[in-house]
Amino acid sequence: MSSRKYIISLYNLSQLLSWSYILSLLFLNLSQGNTTVLKDANVFRTLKLVQELQYLDVFFALIGLSSTKVVPSFIQVTARNAVVWWAFPYALESQYPLLAMLCWCFAEIIRYSNYINDSFSLGLNWTKILRYNAFILLYPAGVTGEFLSARDAKAFLTAQKSDPNLELFGFDLKVSTLGFLKIFMLIVYPGLGLLFSHMLKLRKRFYQKEKGQRKPKKA
Repeated sequence: MSSRKYIISLYNLSQLLSWSYILSLLFLNLSQGNTTVLKDANVFRTLKLVQELQYLDVFFALIGLSSTKVVPSFIQVTARNAVVWWAFPYALESQYPLLAMLCWCFAEIIRYSNYINDSFSLGLNWTKILRYNAFILLYPAGVTGEFLSARDAKAFLTAQKSDPNLELFGFDLKVSTLGFLKIFMLIVYPGLGLLFSHMLKLRKRFYQKEKGQRKPKKA
């Protein structure tokens, strides 16, 4: 195994296991009747770490270690991290982070399973079928969870008459949290449209390839 393949495979496996672990924590909370899952410090802490590590997706694409498209990957990772950093901390009483996180977990488990399948040529076609079909439901539902989490965070800050500046790794960004939440709520669905369009192109390419492989060869 080449060093490139080893690094990518290790990263993909770590992401698969991490999102599976987060999903198990969500189901554990649900089994206990808790739908405000961000109150579970272990859930929130693990989510932040795993989500921030996804910038490695962008980095690997930039240096040519993976075939991932840089711009769509950067948009998706940054949008999710923005929700985790600046909406979720003020949506602890909301049930909508659960919707977003469930969709993220299923989408990422499918995505990284497919990457591992491709890396090791396992021939598991169902991972590809899920990869290029499940997003049709998961992406809109996940973005709706993000939008409603931002809405509830905005309502909480408004009720508290509070508007702290955004912070990133301890640095004050001099940007209003309420201002960010308002802008996010305006652009999140148009952003979904761009990402959805990208995935539809990949889906079309996948099925065209499948059709070509199934076409009988002429004698």
